[in-house]
Amino acid sequence: MKCVVTDMPRHEALRTTAAQWSFSEWGELYPDDSVQWYLDLYAASDQDERSLPVCLAAMNEGGEIVGTASLIENDELPNAPEPGPWVAAVYVDNAYRGTGVGAQLVLEIVRRSRILGYNDVYLYTESVPQWYESMGWSFIRTDHSLGVEVTVMVYRG
Repeated sequence: MKCVVTDMPRHEALRTTAAQWSFSEWGELYPDDSVQWYLDLYAASDQDERSLPVCLAAMNEGGEIVGTASLIENDELPNAPEPGPWVAAVYVDNAYRGTGVGAQLVLEIVRRSRILGYNDVYLYTESVPQWYESMGWSFIRTDHSLGVEVTVMVYRG
């Protein structure tokens, strides 16, 4: 399954799909999130390609969105000492998991962070630290976000 990672398309239906995925995946953990919050994030990424946020989409050969990832200034981890930026909302449609699409998205986010001048990039994950470690991310610490234990990680430049 060949996919292309690109800036989030300016196509309402594709953006809505990505926003619904993200809200469905993380909405229970983050009560301030909504589908509109993600749509606003994507719109903010349209403003200036030389600044945050950066929102990406993985597209299949048929032009359908199959995954998404973002690079944002602050990913709402309470009292986090890490300065950011943060990789956030990495999501791949179930049919495309295990095909390398997620890695493509994350590696492109890291590449974009370097273009913006960031040496270190951070993230936290509830469930897949080993997957990130396989791409060169390093463990920093564990923390709690809204009652869920998370692993905080860094990709050093």
